[in-house]
Amino acid sequence: MTTQENRSTILEYIFRHAPVARSTIAKKTQITPATVTSISSNFIQEGIIRELGSDETLGDSSPGRKKILLDIVPDHVYSMGVEFTLRHVRFLICNLRGKPVFETSILRKAEPKENITEFLIHKITEILDSLPEISNSLIGIGVAVPGHIDHKQDKVIVNSSTFPGFSGKELKKRLPFPVICENNVRCMAFGRYLFDKSSPETFAFFHIGLGMFCAMMKDSRLFQGTNYYAGEIGHTIVNPEGKKCECGKRGCLQTYCSETWLLKYCRLLYNSNAATVLTSLKPSAEELTLEDISKAFSLGDPQVGSYISTALKYLGVTISNLAIIMNPDKIYLHCPLFSNKEISEELMDYIKQQLLFVDDPTDQTVNILPYNPLEGAAGAAAYAIKQFYISVI
Repeated sequence: MTTQENRSTILEYIFRHAPVARSTIAKKTQITPATVTSISSNFIQEGIIRELGSDETLGDSSPGRKKILLDIVPDHVYSMGVEFTLRHVRFLICNLRGKPVFETSILRKAEPKENITEFLIHKITEILDSLPEISNSLIGIGVAVPGHIDHKQDKVIVNSSTFPGFSGKELKKRLPFPVICENNVRCMAFGRYLFDKSSPETFAFFHIGLGMFCAMMKDSRLFQGTNYYAGEIGHTIVNPEGKKCECGKRGCLQTYCSETWLLKYCRLLYNSNAATVLTSLKPSAEELTLEDISKAFSLGDPQVGSYISTALKYLGVTISNLAIIMNPDKIYLHCPLFSNKEISEELMDYIKQQLLFVDDPTDQTVNILPYNPLEGAAGAAAYAIKQFYISVI
């Protein structure tokens, strides 16, 4: 490897495994001890990493030099992450360990969708102008987008023309910092990899929001297919006789499990004069939220309960199929609905039923994460750290 590649490899290993000794870095990365020592010394001089002292936890009473542990300097530089969806635009600035130093969420109004690029430029500039000390140490900006990215044209590729005016090129041209754009769930997966040292090198990150997507980390790298099919788990068929999806197929998983379709069903239920507790929760169908649906489930609404149970069954089958086919070390599930303990437990029961023949316990493979609305923005910041810091250090 070149010196640049060695530096990036060593730094990323420290990110993932600190506190860690030089000898361990050399062994695990297969970079010579002399090179590791030389590069780590340079990193220390540059203020990129620091020594934490000897490892007293090893219990090694043998003679010889004690191992000196290394760690990154978390506030050496900062990174900004942005995520925009149909409902919100979220901004976050964090240090190299993912600790936020600034965060805000803005509820999107009914302004024309083509203004999203101008809105982002204006708001990012406003935020950074108000934080001059942070801005002076900012390495770049990651933008998490609700769709696939055409990296040649910096356009968002989605089934509908939701954000026709988004332009990554314009962001890069007009903002005074490096900008990288990536799918929002792929950003979430990378954020889990970089900021959560307990995450394995290979895992699936399954996010369910207005739509759904599954990103894969494979041997510490984001999996990227040759087309836009990879990750579109919401368009896998779970019921060939099911409802027609916007993609044109019938019975797609997302027509049962996505927030968009759950709200669509419950609003129809509300307006049908059916016996449902939903009518007691909000004065109109349009005001229903996912929290209302979750509450109706817990209150024992039979129709809401039946619909969600069907959705969880199809979701459980899909997740178990993912575990069998891809065999990731972990499957992370991220969805606001899973904050409801009864719903998350029912889902896990369905998954366990599908994986009874597997020796490895399901609860060691499937992990329902606490829902974090800023997960996409944090992941975008992590992706910017990879692109504009680790890879070019």
